[in-house]
Parts: sequence; structure tokens; C-alpha cells
Amino acid sequence: MRWTWDTTCMAFVMLGLLLTTGPTVAGSVDWPALFAGDVVVEALKRPDGIPGLRASFTVAAARERVWAVLLDYANFPKIFPDIHNLRVLTHDQQGAQVEYWVNAVISKYHYVLYRHYDEPGRRLTWTRVAGDLKRMEGSWEIRDTPRSDVQMLVYESYIDIDTVVPKALLRMEAMRKTREMGERLRNWIERRPLSE
Repeated sequence: MRWTWDTTCMAFVMLGLLLTTGPTVAGSVDWPALFAGDVVVEALKRPDGIPGLRASFTVAAARERVWAVLLDYANFPKIFPDIHNLRVLTHDQQGAQVEYWVNAVISKYHYVLYRHYDEPGRRLTWTRVAGDLKRMEGSWEIRDTPRSDVQMLVYESYIDIDTVVPKALLRMEAMRKTREMGERLRNWIERRPLSE
């Protein structure tokens, strides 16, 4: 199984999406690690106690290309293999309501997310509207880097789930899947072949 950003990003980078904070070294971005191709994933916790994660990585592509891929719903199952199926329910300039069927770390999930285009071309957020899981929210943000031809993608996801699986094991698997998701997404954006 592969982690997917929106689905688990949502549900699975949703489920798995239990963790991360960002590529920092003493409060500043670790550009050498990011430019070397690292996908930096760290565990987070919201003030209300919901666990989450943040992943940061660089992509050698124009901002418009990155944004287009983040909205390319038809190709999500190719980019994110854990998405078994999806259906766009509504889509306009402000956002999209998308229904997902996801093979996550320990189970299969079905849910609907509203993806709001907060700053078109730069930032989108999502929130669970219906389906499995109590609560799920997150975001994708495209940030500038010191290199004009390289963008930094920052992914955050917070999921409130009830499970008997030890949270430490779930967190480790979520972090692993999130790294894989970042690598797959970067390869797709940069038009490199994806491994199955």
C-alpha cells in the first residue's frame, strides 16, 4: 500500500497523517537537506490535542505546474496509489467537494472532503464533510525557495481516529507513507516515471 496525500493526506496520509512539522534547523529551513531531495516529515499536535504531521520537500517546477497537479483529480489514483477510487462532487473557483475511497494503514476508509482554494496558486485546505473518521483537516502550501526554478511544498494533515492499534506504530507507518507520498508527488510534478 502507498500513502496518498489527499486521501491520507487526507485520510490516509489521512490515517497516517498523524504527524509532522517541517524542515527546520534552529528555527530556519534546512535548505541543503531539501535541495538534496529529502522529504522532511515530523509529528505535530494541534493545541486541541489532535495529532498530525507536516511534510516539506522541494520540487523543480513552476508554481503553476505544482498547483495544477494539486487539482488534477482525474490522476489522483495514479499519483496516490492508496486512493482506490474518487469522485468529484462539486468543483468551482473556490474549491471542490471530493469523495474518496482509500486503502489506509490499517483499514479502508470512505469520506468526503471539501478542498478550499484559500490562495489559488499557493494554498489550499481541506476539511471532512462526511464519512469515516471523526475529524480530518489539512493543507497544501506552495512556498518560494532561494532558487527561482524550485518550489517548496508543505503538506499538513490532522486526523482524529479511534483505533486499537498503538499510536506509536501508526505514527511510524504514517511518517513512512508520507515520505513515499512526497517522493511520488515530486516525481509526477517533475514528470519522472513513478514506481509501482
